[in-house]
Amino acid sequence: QRENVWTTIAVESKDQLRQRMAWALSQILVIVKDGIPSQDRNTEMFLQYYDIMVRNAFGNYFDILKEISYSPLMAMHLTYLRSTSTAYEWQANRIVAFADENYAREVMQLFTIGLIRLNMDGSPVRDPVTDMPVATYTNDHITSFAKAWTGFDLQLQRGNTEDYLTDGNKIDPMRIVPEWRDRFPKTDLNDGYVGDGYPRCSDIPT
Repeated sequence: QRENVWTTIAVESKDQLRQRMAWALSQILVIVKDGIPSQDRNTEMFLQYYDIMVRNAFGNYFDILKEISYSPLMAMHLTYLRSTSTAYEWQANRIVAFADENYAREVMQLFTIGLIRLNMDGSPVRDPVTDMPVATYTNDHITSFAKAWTGFDLQLQRGNTEDYLTDGNKIDPMRIVPEWRDRFPKTDLNDGYVGDGYPRCSDIPT
C-alpha cells in the first residue's frame, strides 16, 4: 500500500521538483523497513517519515536532521530508542552499561561530516607529519555524543492512527524521559563541550 501511495503522489503531483528533492533526500537519510516493528502492515508511519523530506525539500538541512532525530522510525532503525545513561543503569539496575552509539556514529559518518576532514575545495586535509588524511572524529567523540542521544521514548499512544493497538506510537515526534538522560557534559569536535539541557517544548518538532 505504501508503495502505491508514494507512486501516485510522485507521478501525479504538480510539485515535481519538490518530489524529486524529497526522493533524493530520502536516499541519504535512509531507514530500513525491515528494522521497524509491524512494518509489514502499516503505511502511515512511513509516509509520515517521508513527509519530513517533502516539507523541507527547499529548506535547511539542519531542520531535516532535527526532525529525523526525533523520528520514532529513525530511533528504531539506528537503535537509540530508549537508550539510557550509565548513571541511570547503575542506579536502577546496578549494572554497568553504556549509551547506544549507533546513531551518534551514523549521523556524522553518513548524514553530515563524513569520515575525512575536507578543505574548502573538497580535497582531504592531510596530517603535516604523516601526510595521511585527517579523520573528522574519533571513537571518543562517538562515546561522548552517544550520551546526548539518551532518554528518547515513544509518545503516548493515540487512537486515530494506524497500529494504535500494538507496539507504540510511531507517528509523533519522540518525547524525552528525564531520568534516562545523561546528565554530564559532552565534549564536542573542537575540544569544547556540548551544552546539556533538556530541550524546550518549542525545540521539539511538531
